[in-house]
Amino acid sequence: MAKRPDDPPAEDEPKDRVLHTRIPESLEDAIKSKARRLRIPVSNLVRNVLEQTFQLVEDVVGDGLEIASTARRGAERVREAATRVRSPDAGIYGWQDMILNRDERCRDCGGELDRGTRGYRGLSDQPNAAPVFLCPGCVGQIGKE
Repeated sequence: MAKRPDDPPAEDEPKDRVLHTRIPESLEDAIKSKARRLRIPVSNLVRNVLEQTFQLVEDVVGDGLEIASTARRGAERVREAATRVRSPDAGIYGWQDMILNRDERCRDCGGELDRGTRGYRGLSDQPNAAPVFLCPGCVGQIGKE
């Protein structure tokens, strides 16, 4: 299989290329001092530093792209939730048939629901939901639209 230029070199790959660069004397001194402390040749130290730096940059860029993608998906979910049009029955899990003890209005048709007549109250699992009432005609239309 052909080797891509981005792939790190194999450990046993021959090192027959030479790369020359101009560096300040202070950097040369620091590199040589570090190589002596680590007891490795200067060329090995420089090669290892370059390979690790490229890998580190690649990892940081990859992680950054993943973080940006995750943030973008999260922002999209928030935007969708904020702009979603809620149906009038959002939060209502059922309609309770009852004889009303006070006058109310039908939410859908606006008709009067007089005290003593049959009406339907929306049951909600939202603690602060305002009471919602339907007349028998409108409750009969649920699911037929």
